[in-house]
Amino acid sequence: MGALQRFERRLEGMVGLAFARVFKGKVHPAEIAHALQREADEQRSVLSGDRVLAPNVYVVTLGPTDHENLVEWSEQLAAELADMVAEHIEREGYQTFGDIEVRLELDEELRTGVFEVASHVTGGASQRSPAPPPPPPPGLPPLPRLPGAGMGATDTGAQEPSVVGRPGQRVSHVLVVDGPGTKHVLQQGSNVLGRGTEADVRLPDTGVSRKHADVQLVGSAVVVEDLGSTNGTLVNGRRVGRQELADGDVLRIGHSVLVYRQDGA
Repeated sequence: MGALQRFERRLEGMVGLAFARVFKGKVHPAEIAHALQREADEQRSVLSGDRVLAPNVYVVTLGPTDHENLVEWSEQLAAELADMVAEHIEREGYQTFGDIEVRLELDEELRTGVFEVASHVTGGASQRSPAPPPPPPPGLPPLPRLPGAGMGATDTGAQEPSVVGRPGQRVSHVLVVDGPGTKHVLQQGSNVLGRGTEADVRLPDTGVSRKHADVQLVGSAVVVEDLGSTNGTLVNGRRVGRQELADGDVLRIGHSVLVYRQDGA
């Protein structure tokens, strides 16, 4: 089980199973979790000696409604998000100057359902591993290592592969509707999401257009494309026209939240 899946399990215990009510039309913590992982990958720096430095401080800014919606769990949520990012950084073999910290902050200008993520590196000795790093070249400060850093990790910056699993294992591509937990298996080709009777995946949501978005499965690649909907299609909190999906990506259409999963991966 990956860091995102473990985070979501802990999230269920934090807020109960009423996701559809608590996060309807608002920022979903799973969206934040995935965005933080992507931020760590995108903002990493390659140093000498094939060392990779990732930010250790992450700031998530939320609009007034979303900030108020999450403030009840803000401390616990920030801690869980930090643990999830630390797991991801350790798995990828990155290093940090200090312990991982996640902050949730208010931005009065952001609208409901939209958030922003920023990150930076701060000093301070990491306590995640007592093992000293190899001596750096002159002029570069030493980097503490996270447990297991560099063990089989590759410096590609790529996300999880579209299809993973043991040889011969069948991988199903599914969309899970948050709240009821309804699972829709994607078929090869077009899978239209919408409110109308002609949609392949029907969502009884007044914020969803009759034909809202198309999730296309071609081979092992999955791409979501907005079909000119009224309210747009968001992937991990960002509005998109067309975007390839990775395992764990969170789609928001109207007030509905769906998670793309690779079953058997």
